Amino acid sequence: MTQHGIVLGPAFQKRTLEQLVENRTSFQGSHSELHIYETHATARAVSLQFREPVLTSMIMGKKVMHLQGIKAFDYMPGESLILPGNEPMQIDFPEASATTPTKCLALAISPDLIRDTVAYVNDRMPRVAEEGEWGFMEDNYHLLNDASVSSLLNRLIGVFLEGNTARDIFVDLCLQELLIRLMQTRARNLLVQQYAQYRNSHRMAHVAAYIRENLYRSISVGELASQACMSEPAFFRSFKHQFGLTPIEYINQERITLAKQLLNEKHLSVTEISFACGYNNMSYFISQFKKQLAFTPTQWRHRLKKSSH
Repeated sequence: MTQHGIVLGPAFQKRTLEQLVENRTSFQGSHSELHIYETHATARAVSLQFREPVLTSMIMGKKVMHLQGIKAFDYMPGESLILPGNEPMQIDFPEASATTPTKCLALAISPDLIRDTVAYVNDRMPRVAEEGEWGFMEDNYHLLNDASVSSLLNRLIGVFLEGNTARDIFVDLCLQELLIRLMQTRARNLLVQQYAQYRNSHRMAHVAAYIRENLYRSISVGELASQACMSEPAFFRSFKHQFGLTPIEYINQERITLAKQLLNEKHLSVTEISFACGYNNMSYFISQFKKQLAFTPTQWRHRLKKSSH
């Protein structure tokens, strides 16, 4: 099982394999198209492009992605990539084989549905002036799936495969929720990446910076509310509105992100990493790590070592 993995059920296994490289199984919706790609042999420089904005998400195996203006990068299970329409891709499949195929989904979404969803969110959940309006990304965006995104992708696959007469309605509802979740993720990540710029003018950017600077120790919600100069209830609501996560969920996510980085440092033990990330209880650290990534820290380190060879 991959981190927050995508599962292809028994119904999908009945498909026919017609080619070894990027064999495609497609499903049509009223505002979207879902494609499942499978590759059963090594290949290099395979071209792929979609007319409409597309979300791709790795299911199994490994790809090396070559995108315009970006250094080539490994694309692994549990990760997603959002691309604007007509964006060319060149893809390598260094490890694909008959026994270990590479599998990936691609979800092409109508620009009209994206536009309507953005307008709906700005109407129903407007942000304060300093935050700017909600919007959907118009450039390349590479992200690690969280539980909500993976759950929605799995639900979408299930809805596309079922024969319900209201299938298109259910698909559009899932898509709208997925778009909103991705907008929250994008806003959260941009705010964190640019916290130095916004720290003095944006309360939540300051809080994000404060969390990152204090991951090594215990952090309470009351402490964060004080940093934001807000009451705890108001801070909690505002934080979840902005980040799409509770403060504690966000702190744990940032700690596990730090732990992933530290696991690259071979001289650090898992116990040392646990303490460096603010976990005084080793069992809790392992459970949080596995909850987010579906691997223990030791398994993750082994995975990193294997992928580097």
